[in-house]
Amino acid sequence: MVVSEEYVLVKVAGVFVANTGELSEETGPVVFLESEEKRILPIYIGVSEAFSIQTALDNTPYPRPLTHDLFISVLENSGLRVEKIVIDDISEGVFFSRLIISKNGDSSEFDARPSDCIALSVRTSAPVYVSSKVMEQASVEKKDYTVE
Repeated sequence: MVVSEEYVLVKVAGVFVANTGELSEETGPVVFLESEEKRILPIYIGVSEAFSIQTALDNTPYPRPLTHDLFISVLENSGLRVEKIVIDDISEGVFFSRLIISKNGDSSEFDARPSDCIALSVRTSAPVYVSSKVMEQASVEKKDYTVE
């Protein structure tokens, strides 16, 4: 679903382990964001963030709150909510995103890592939008991306 000509709504398709580069034998965690047009935006993330995202996707309960759970609790107890996530730029392989929170109709934007934004999104069901420019630059067709 295209939200506007500039942004595409995506869903978090999962966290996987993939090669970190075409010539590299090293692997690392990657989160897949999938558009309705069946394009995948792979974003390489840290192990801690991958764990946080996957546990939220799986609804895995923990006896103590994880960092992203704590952040959500602080927001909610302050009357704030995660309104949306916007991934709007990529430079030299680094993605840039904004966390938009709101209270009583007023919104504030914060520069944040996509992995943290995604971890918050899966906990709150906040929508994730990616700029069309970033999708054109960095996404691949789902059929062209294999996971083993």
